[in-house]
Amino acid sequence: MKLPDFLQFEPFNRLREVMGADQLGAFEFFDPKLHLTAAEREQLALGLRLGWAQLRCLHDYTLAYKNSRVLLWIDETSVVEVARGSDADSGWTAPCYHLADCRSLRAVRRAAPDVRVMVATALPPPDPWPWRVCPECLQQLQFRGFDAARARHRDYSDRVLEKFDLDDFFRHYPVYPVTSDVLRALDSVV
Repeated sequence: MKLPDFLQFEPFNRLREVMGADQLGAFEFFDPKLHLTAAEREQLALGLRLGWAQLRCLHDYTLAYKNSRVLLWIDETSVVEVARGSDADSGWTAPCYHLADCRSLRAVRRAAPDVRVMVATALPPPDPWPWRVCPECLQQLQFRGFDAARARHRDYSDRVLEKFDLDDFFRHYPVYPVTSDVLRALDSVV
């Protein structure tokens, strides 16, 4: 059976005109390996425990779970596992959350490859102090010109770190959706 060319199908063209739809739009078939379900999107708002293999590092070094950018932290249960399995110079300090595949996150992953991490699209509750963004993530992303390595930029970088706003970050790096083309182009996970 051959489908008609719907661009030339007059009833649909009239309907499109009545609806005021100038653009044809785009549709992507749902792939549960690449796309979040509605339940997963809701869970990501609160936090979802995952293994390292379920995460991706996008080409811009941000972290993603399926087709959503995420932030990552290690909760108290996992911190114990990391402390047992990691070396002293892993650079991990709590409470800190990650936005990118930075040097300290790679060190934790090497030291504790079996640990399950928390990912979300919003900050976790304070633990008991407010969470802070990982400066190495900002360095990896060069977010807002952050460069802790250059002494003459130290004051500026300190201000960027101090005034960091997660909502501003997600305006620059939209949370959802990351397109399937981008996801399929990735051949490695974090």
